[in-house]
Amino acid sequence: MRPMRRVDRKTSQEDAVRILQESDTGFLSTINEDGSPYCVPMAFVYLDGALYFHCARAGQKLDNLQRDARACFTCVLHSKTAPAEYTIYFASCVAEGTVHVVESEEERLRAKRALTEKYCPDHLDCPAYDRMMRGMPAIVILRMDLSDLCGKANKGQLKHVDVPGVE
Repeated sequence: MRPMRRVDRKTSQEDAVRILQESDTGFLSTINEDGSPYCVPMAFVYLDGALYFHCARAGQKLDNLQRDARACFTCVLHSKTAPAEYTIYFASCVAEGTVHVVESEEERLRAKRALTEKYCPDHLDCPAYDRMMRGMPAIVILRMDLSDLCGKANKGQLKHVDVPGVE
């Protein structure tokens, strides 16, 4: 990853990780066979220094990753336009790395559990969770091993802004 041009907007590594941990959705970009980009929104979880995703057993994303495991992932924790100030209050991050299919059943289950804890914390260890876990063989779990992570926010500060100009 190239150095950030606006270094005054670079967050600490701790804040970049926090952006990953607290963001709901991100976008995974892979490389098509002809070299063009392919970007899809993904549910994800940051776990043990890597990103985990789940997907179907077939599709363009998997075809791309089998051919070239390099990928870029980006997410936005918050974004609020402040028209009177000609700015946008935001916190985002970009990660680069390689994506691999998780083969270990133990790692697959741990990642799926972490995804469920993030997105459905009130529905763990119930009949619906048990049914979903029985469907695990039908899904692919992907792990993105990060080679670079960079966070960016207004003035490099990770702030949750509900109303423009109010901290």
